[in-house]
Amino acid sequence: MPDVLYFNGRFTTTDERVLGVEDRGFQFGDACYEVFKFLGRSPTFLAEHYRRLDEGLHVLEIANPWPDAQSFRATMRELLDRTAFDDGIVYIQVSRGESERAHFWPDGIAPTAIAYSRSFKFPDAAKKERGIRVITAPDRRWKQCDVKSVNLLANAMAKKKAQRAGADESLLIEDGTVREGASSSFFAIIDGRIITHPLDEHILPGVVRDRVIDLAIAAKVRVDERPLREAELFTLGEAFITSTTQGVMPVVELDGRIIGNSRRGEITGELQRRFDELERASQ
Repeated sequence: MPDVLYFNGRFTTTDERVLGVEDRGFQFGDACYEVFKFLGRSPTFLAEHYRRLDEGLHVLEIANPWPDAQSFRATMRELLDRTAFDDGIVYIQVSRGESERAHFWPDGIAPTAIAYSRSFKFPDAAKKERGIRVITAPDRRWKQCDVKSVNLLANAMAKKKAQRAGADESLLIEDGTVREGASSSFFAIIDGRIITHPLDEHILPGVVRDRVIDLAIAAKVRVDERPLREAELFTLGEAFITSTTQGVMPVVELDGRIIGNSRRGEITGELQRRFDELERASQ
């Protein structure tokens, strides 16, 4: 069954092929994307996802087809009303638009905007307790990772490396510093303190990441936003990743080494519980 597709102001389905061969998103990766989760056809943290998309488009000098959060919300509300299933994700992509292929883009080009819904199986209670395996991989991404651009080749290759190793995620490392997961934010817990990379050009400002930091502080757990050295990975008491689709997910094995007692730790479990409550309340 095809999914609902929004394309440049109209609704169709993913059966219709709408992208031109000279769209700059296809030719150059000249685009931003965003993904949000919905439950019972209600979006979670929609304002935060819009804000991140808007900021990324501004950095790349791409016109935002939704000039404000209200117009964005209205489009997404209609898309979800047309969706045939209750739970899933919405993928949004805005490219600079179509023009004759050249590195210089013409001024005033109209952006290409798409959004479509997709059914998604989110982790169940057993998976949230069981956790995931992670490997380390070199960070070969471009140097402006705070923009959620569609240039994801390095991320995809790192994810494939993890899959071939029987793991779920790759933890990206550059010059001995732990950055983030290939498609997630990473949190280490050492001596009861949470450590995660500070917001800068090396990592994506995760929507879930920010909420979890707030929840940890509210729970009176110390959070240090600082670079984590690779050597510190040998001293982990607990670890977890965060993302829109995974929520708060324990990491129980790293490069074949067991973390903690190979199951969800106490701090991770508490943050997981608090985040699940917050996510439901955000709908």
